[in-house]
Amino acid sequence: MNKAINLLKRLVLFFVGMSIIQFGVALFLKTNIGSDPFTVFTQGLAFLLNKTGLKNIGIVKLISGAAEVTPGIANMIILLILFTIILVVDRHRIKIGTLICVIGVGPIIDLGVKVVSYFPVESYNYMIRALLVVFGCLIIAIGFSILSAANVGVAPNDIVPFIIQDKTKIEYRWIRIALDGGFLIIGFVLGGKIGLGTVISMLSTGPFIQFFLPYGEKFVNKIVEQKSEEFDSSAVTA
Repeated sequence: MNKAINLLKRLVLFFVGMSIIQFGVALFLKTNIGSDPFTVFTQGLAFLLNKTGLKNIGIVKLISGAAEVTPGIANMIILLILFTIILVVDRHRIKIGTLICVIGVGPIIDLGVKVVSYFPVESYNYMIRALLVVFGCLIIAIGFSILSAANVGVAPNDIVPFIIQDKTKIEYRWIRIALDGGFLIIGFVLGGKIGLGTVISMLSTGPFIQFFLPYGEKFVNKIVEQKSEEFDSSAVTA
C-alpha cells in the first residue's frame, strides 16, 4: 500500500516539475529574444506547420482554441515522433513519466503562454526581457530538479542522447552539444527565434540545474517515504 501511495506522490511531483519547466519555457517564448535550442526547434516547426492544412484539423483547433499550430502542439508532434522511434529502438527506456511528457508538455506550454500573455512582456525593454529569460532558466532548473528526483522517467528528447551514447559509445556531452546544435540550426532555418535569450539559456540553465538538483531531491524525499519504500523505477516501465 505504501509503495502505491509513494508512486502516486512521485507522479504528482513529476507533473508539478514538468509544469514548472513548461511555464519557464512559456516565459522564454513571450520575451521574443530567443530561447533554448529545443524550443527554437518547436517554434520553427510551428511556423512551418502553420503554412499547411494541419492547422485546420479538428484536434488542433480543440487543443489550441484556434486554427493555429502553436509551439505546444509542435512540441507534442516532436515528442510523439521521438516516442515512436524509441518504442521501436529501445523501448525499455520508456517509463510512465515519458508517456506523461508526450501527452502533457504541449498543452502546458500553451497554457503557460496564455498566462504569461496577461503581462505585456514583449513591450518591456530589452534588459528587462533578458532578466526574465534568466528568471525563466531559474524556473526551468527548479522544475527539472523536482522532475528528476521523482524518478519516474524523462521526456523522449532527453532519452535520445542516451540511446545514441549506447549505440556509438561517444561521450554524452558531445552528443548533447551536437543535438542541441542541430535543433538550433533547423529551428532557425524554419523560423524559430534566436537571440540573446538563446545565449543566456545555454550559459545559465546547466549551472542552475546543477545547483538545484540536491534541493529537488531533498524536497521529493521529504514527501515520499523513503524508509518504507525501495523504489524500483522499472515497475513503471512501459
